[in-house]
Amino acid sequence: MPASNGDSVEYGAGLVQSPGHHTPEQKAPNETTYASPQRDGNTPAAWGFGWQCPTLMVVSVVCGAMISVGHHFYYSSLDNTLVNSVDQQTWAIRIGTGFAFLNKTFLTSAVGIAAAQQIWATLRRKFVKLSAIDGMFDILTNPKSFLIPDLWMYAKTLTLLAIISWLIPLAAVVTPSTLSIRLLTTIHVTQLHVSTVNFTESFWRPWVTWGGAGFIASPSPDITRLFTATSSSAEVLSVPAPFPNSSYTLEFWGPSYKCQKLSEAVVEMQGMNFSDGVGLAQYSSLQKLWEHEIGNSTNLTRVVYSGTAPSALNNTLFVYAAGGNPLWNDNATQPTELVCQLWNTSYVVGQNFTNGIRTLIPVSTELVAPANWSSDAGSQVTFQRQEPTVNGGYYVMHMLFSGLIQRKLVISASLELSSFLPSSLPFTTMSIMQTGLFSCPELWNSTDYQTLGIGGDESTALCRNKTLAQAIEDLSHNFTYSLLSLNAANTSVPVTSSSPKNFYTYDSRNLLAVYMSALGVAVACVVVGFFALHENGVSQSVSFSNMLLTTRNPELDHLANGQCLGSFELEKKIGDTKLRFGEIEGSEQYKRAAFGTKDSVTALSKGKDYY
Repeated sequence: MPASNGDSVEYGAGLVQSPGHHTPEQKAPNETTYASPQRDGNTPAAWGFGWQCPTLMVVSVVCGAMISVGHHFYYSSLDNTLVNSVDQQTWAIRIGTGFAFLNKTFLTSAVGIAAAQQIWATLRRKFVKLSAIDGMFDILTNPKSFLIPDLWMYAKTLTLLAIISWLIPLAAVVTPSTLSIRLLTTIHVTQLHVSTVNFTESFWRPWVTWGGAGFIASPSPDITRLFTATSSSAEVLSVPAPFPNSSYTLEFWGPSYKCQKLSEAVVEMQGMNFSDGVGLAQYSSLQKLWEHEIGNSTNLTRVVYSGTAPSALNNTLFVYAAGGNPLWNDNATQPTELVCQLWNTSYVVGQNFTNGIRTLIPVSTELVAPANWSSDAGSQVTFQRQEPTVNGGYYVMHMLFSGLIQRKLVISASLELSSFLPSSLPFTTMSIMQTGLFSCPELWNSTDYQTLGIGGDESTALCRNKTLAQAIEDLSHNFTYSLLSLNAANTSVPVTSSSPKNFYTYDSRNLLAVYMSALGVAVACVVVGFFALHENGVSQSVSFSNMLLTTRNPELDHLANGQCLGSFELEKKIGDTKLRFGEIEGSEQYKRAAFGTKDSVTALSKGKDYY
């Protein structure tokens, strides 16, 4: 039992006068009296928790909320904006992490203050083992305290506050990562000079091999190679990309062939005057001219293919093929008879580049007017500037196609495929058998050709558009498109380019969800802290001075005998001692509040004077 005023308490082997209970006349030997400069020894402790403790809890939560909002607005300002540099990205992460840690600091501070009030509220209500009291004061900083069973039994609310205090910093892990980087394709439109087709004299003059005094004799080797490459591959030659991923549209004028059935051309040219030709007065119709140039059914026996460029018609090709094609003729056994005329054509073409690889997209090819001028006018174009419709480039293209088309393929008596070139051909050219045109059924789908046994399973893959007429037209288009690879002319067009760039992307949902959760539990903890503060009647802390002032009980001095150095590990016997913060019994005149055992303390009475 505790001693009353003036009694002695036994400490170990000796007797020591109870501190604080001497009469004014008595003084222990060597005892020094310390008097408060403002209060005498009989002034009671003041009730009331003041404004600092509740203000700190509220201000901490408000600051945490403001930092959360600031973090949200900062990341929103970066959302979908371009990452200009590595340094900018690094600072964005640093600032976001700073926001997160400031938020964590303020919220854990608010929860810590509330937990301190809850500690004292719990100790006022219950007797708790000293080891559990250690855990209560240490639980916010030492996770080992969660292993003390008495905390879960007698301090459930405090344990919950401590768990929240430990979990709130997880927000600092999640929220900075709500700002990430994603790769987006950006579109830019730039006015650039790109290669085009322009049939001015400076454009086509390098294609010409001159003969005599400025006459066009034949195509140059360079343009012949370009025509050969286009014809053999059945593809358009590539051009350099302005940007790896870009696109633009070109509009230009150029030549192309229009092919139609002989029967249709005869109807269109019925009554046509052929007097412009040389020595053609005897040909009164296109049919007569055809029979003169190609032949008729009697002299086309065993002829697989025959092509010619009649001088009686300007810039025209005659093509005969013995094979049948149901896509062209209704009668699959009927031979193909074509009349192909060179036309001035308006081209609109799209150029798309993906990783530097070009895809050409023909938008439109509109036939405007036939190239109705003679070969003499074409070869002498540099002397006949008074005829603007004559174009040397068109003439060179017609020479190239004439050289390709003009030949005859005949099955000989020895069942061999013989090829005959006209003696009037001014230059050597490639054979039609070396081009994609020979993949068209019109050339190999005939009884005579199949008897050779060299066809096998023929493929129509290189016969573009699946008929000979459309394949010739397509080849003329491809040749004109391939002229872009010469880069002999240029024009300014808007080029749309796309490139991948890094952009910020902000996941506002996750950031707000995490922060709202942290703020919600922090507010709940502060509310608990206010209840505990009201219950305590004074604001409390876990400071050393608070421990010093609330342990002024001689009974605790006896308990601390031999333990004055303290220890991280508390002895079990001492740790099992149950203490409570309450009123010390036996003091009638001057009531004291301090920690004590069940036999020495009773519950505090809020508002009562304690010294």
